[in-house]
Amino acid sequence: MKVVLLASLVALSAVRSAHAADFFVVTDTFKSQRDAQTRAADVGGWVLDTDAYSGLTPNLFAVVRGPYANREVAEQRLNELKAIKTYKAAYVKDAGALRVAPVLARSVPPKILTALLGELSVEVTDRPGGTNPCEPQEPYQSVSVSAVTVDRTYNKAKDAEGFKARRIDLDIGGFWVIKRTGEVERMRVCAE
Repeated sequence: MKVVLLASLVALSAVRSAHAADFFVVTDTFKSQRDAQTRAADVGGWVLDTDAYSGLTPNLFAVVRGPYANREVAEQRLNELKAIKTYKAAYVKDAGALRVAPVLARSVPPKILTALLGELSVEVTDRPGGTNPCEPQEPYQSVSVSAVTVDRTYNKAKDAEGFKARRIDLDIGGFWVIKRTGEVERMRVCAE
């Protein structure tokens, strides 16, 4: 199932209310979500199911940068990326209207989707940026996803089993949202 896509779209929807953004820099497209995820992990960006937007070619997975509030900001980012050989074929695309419900309903039955959304917690935290060389150097929002699971317990004194709730963070690779532009940026491990 598309849990990573779901978590990303839920988080993007939360951020989207603050930014009317639907311009992306598209760096690659793939028929396979796994191939797109691998490419995004290798070269940066994040994976967008193209069925989520009305202006994108359906049935593909795009490795993107963004979203950006307008074409000018997206073009500026494109110019920065094109200076790097890896991104020579990148382009800016107006994605059109967001249509999350049909994308999710296609792969996840509504009852399961509703239950899944009720189980996931998405936390968006404002950060000042620039306090660590491994984070964005301007204000951003960090996005994390968690859920609650249960652990089986055993009480020797009562010779009884039980359960105890425990919150777990879901490692979706992590991403930040740059406050100035609304761009979703993959979190990177700092190798400096």
